[in-house]
Amino acid sequence: MLKKRSFLRLALLWAALQLGGCEQATETEPAFVYPAQALDARYELLFNDTLVGTALFSIDVDAHGNYRIDAFAAPAGKMQREVPHEVLESSHGIITADDIRPRAFEESVLHDTDIQLASLAFDWENRRLRITGLEGDRDISLLPGTQDRLSYLLEAHRLAARGDGKRLIQVASTEASEAAHLEVVGSEQIEVPYGRIDAVSIRRVTPDSDETRQLWFAPNLLPLPLRALQLRDDNEVEMQLVDVSRRSIDLH
Repeated sequence: MLKKRSFLRLALLWAALQLGGCEQATETEPAFVYPAQALDARYELLFNDTLVGTALFSIDVDAHGNYRIDAFAAPAGKMQREVPHEVLESSHGIITADDIRPRAFEESVLHDTDIQLASLAFDWENRRLRITGLEGDRDISLLPGTQDRLSYLLEAHRLAARGDGKRLIQVASTEASEAAHLEVVGSEQIEVPYGRIDAVSIRRVTPDSDETRQLWFAPNLLPLPLRALQLRDDNEVEMQLVDVSRRSIDLH
């Protein structure tokens, strides 16, 4: 069993990032699935039904399919005093008719006055993934379908919009890459602080049989999940949508 403080650190990271042969995409390749949009979504983070953090996601998609997602997570309530730990992550890339293609992923972890930085650079033309972290730089092979821990949410949303099927992806991080199947579970009505909403459930299946991850989307409402759930070692980490605000779109 993880101690509560150690589990919270993982929970805050997870809240901001997951709950993780194609032709080269171009800057101007149009997106046929995602309309141009800009919005912010605010979430609460629960550990075994207790509020321990908040998360803010911002997403922008332009008319050419270029996207950017920023996610910021911080402790709340009692944990704000006990664990001064904040996480900022960012992903940007392009959405094509067939794929979500991240170009770069960055992570900043702030603990007290200590900041840890890490990043991923996706070189789709040469099939290389550059990882930059505490141990320096290293290059590994970039497999088809590779996502980062934010861009995979767009793949899950696309699958939810279809309403059935599954998709094999690789979720890359600065520590390791993990193969995962995203599969549609079905439709149901769920209740989150934002309201009672009809949703499509997506299960993320990994080689770790001791872990369960699930996401719920309202595909016509927003490209981010309404709810995300992770179960492990009799502990439950959950992210629930609180509020959505839409911003004006830069059509250029």
